[in-house]
Amino acid sequence: MDRDGNLNLAFVPPIDPLIDEFLAGVGFGFNPGAMRRACRREALKLNARSDAQLALFGITRDQIPAYVLRRQLPGHAPDLRLAA
Repeated sequence: MDRDGNLNLAFVPPIDPLIDEFLAGVGFGFNPGAMRRACRREALKLNARSDAQLALFGITRDQIPAYVLRRQLPGHAPDLRLAA
């Protein structure tokens, strides 16, 4: 809510297509449901953050799936370089 009392809502793109695209890109011919469900909660929380907040984690919005699956798929984890 701004100073004038107006509610400002930001559009947040859905995270599920990004997860699907990431898993397909790392070589899964199908979407492993258990892996997708395991990362979805954290992905939704990150997706609700602003781009500036994501930058504090060292990621961009399109890197959320790789970030939340970094433990299961370490070879595809994003390069986390925190901004100074």
